[in-house]
Amino acid sequence: MFMMKKTLKSLTDLMYRTKRTRRKFELDNPDEVVLAADASKGIIATDHNLQRGPQWITSQRAVILLTDKRIICGKWTIPLDTISFASLLTYGTGQVLMLETNTGEKYQFGMQYNPEWESQQVLSLAFGKVKAKYSLFSIVVRVILVSSFICWLCLRLIEN
Repeated sequence: MFMMKKTLKSLTDLMYRTKRTRRKFELDNPDEVVLAADASKGIIATDHNLQRGPQWITSQRAVILLTDKRIICGKWTIPLDTISFASLLTYGTGQVLMLETNTGEKYQFGMQYNPEWESQQVLSLAFGKVKAKYSLFSIVVRVILVSSFICWLCLRLIEN
């Protein structure tokens, strides 16, 4: 399982250019220390429950950076001193960071598993584990995608 986590994280970070984004941020902001960086999908949540469903399709996809001063993900910048609640839920090969600010804004960020989030000391996190569940919508989309791929593959084999 450890090797699977590491492989998935490496592939996802490569697609999102996580290392490049981290280095650029560090060069542009020498007064901040980056403690964790990950490819992520982020949504504005409606409550404290783990969100599942179609809102993740249109989620913001960007590198999330945890610095000693703030969390940055795409168009969102969340100063650490405005966070009233933070938890990190792990499941299978991934994790979800759930945040609430003093003004009641709630965010959720889905990422591949990264131990940097567990070892950092600037953001007080509640930790938990959840079982990976899929919404009906997610299952239907996955079945359609896999079926389409199989059909495409069969057609390619028939042509040859």
